[in-house]
Amino acid sequence: MNGPSGITRRVAMLAGCSLGAGLAFAPPALAHRAQSVLSTVMWNAGSSMLEVTHRFHAHDAELALQQTTGVVQVDITQVKNQAQMMLYIEAHFALMDGGRKIALQPLGAEFEGEALLMYQEIKLKAPPQALSIDNRILRDVFEGQTNLVNVRLAQKTRTLIFSGKDGVKAAEGLL
Repeated sequence: MNGPSGITRRVAMLAGCSLGAGLAFAPPALAHRAQSVLSTVMWNAGSSMLEVTHRFHAHDAELALQQTTGVVQVDITQVKNQAQMMLYIEAHFALMDGGRKIALQPLGAEFEGEALLMYQEIKLKAPPQALSIDNRILRDVFEGQTNLVNVRLAQKTRTLIFSGKDGVKAAEGLL
């Protein structure tokens, strides 16, 4: 063990120990807010469905529900809290086609690592011709919240950014 390979093994072992110690004392990732919600609006031509996915950091969703409902401890893995979050989304996210609101239906929720995915959809005859979006998700709860909405109706994708006091934005040039 005195040759170069012995030294390499000892350095690797020390590095591994140092990394392990650092991870043991590192604060959990859930302690920091993501400060952003990613929503995706996609036209599924095969099923004639307009599909919407909202991707939250689970901790952000829990903090938001604590602030909006007054409940001290919120566990977003509970279905009743996911239902509360969906009601919040319905009040703070809207799609319109030519000024007419599109009535999205709640579909469900699932977890992907530390992310909470919330789904909505609606069956339409064709993709919206004059789509506009109002995204106020978490912007009423957290200062500095910035949300992204990726819209894909045909072969093009457009990203809209919502922050501050932004209002309704048009998703143009996608059909």
